[in-house]
Amino acid sequence: MIEQMNEQLKESLKPVTELASLNMSVLQELAEKQNALFTTLLSSGVSFAETAGQQKDVMSLAEAQKAYLETLQETITTSAKETYTLVSGAQQKAGAMIKDISEEMTSKMTAGAK
Repeated sequence: MIEQMNEQLKESLKPVTELASLNMSVLQELAEKQNALFTTLLSSGVSFAETAGQQKDVMSLAEAQKAYLETLQETITTSAKETYTLVSGAQQKAGAMIKDISEEMTSKMTAGAK
């Protein structure tokens, strides 16, 4: 009797567990992406500072700054696109999971009412 109740509890918590697992994996991947972005930005900033210090005239400095800002913009844009793709994919998966849960519960309720 207790084993049966335990199995029913496990079965009823399965969707919650799956959603929590999805959330954890997405958060972990987002943290890794954020860490990589921060590392890249820091490295690029240090590299630019070194390059800027070596420039002999204002025009060379302006060109170095322009190149740095273009790279910075590209890096941030790429990171934003990757993050958007990751979060959108997770939303779709979660939506599908919730839809499946809803359909399953509806079918169980319909079967139980007969």
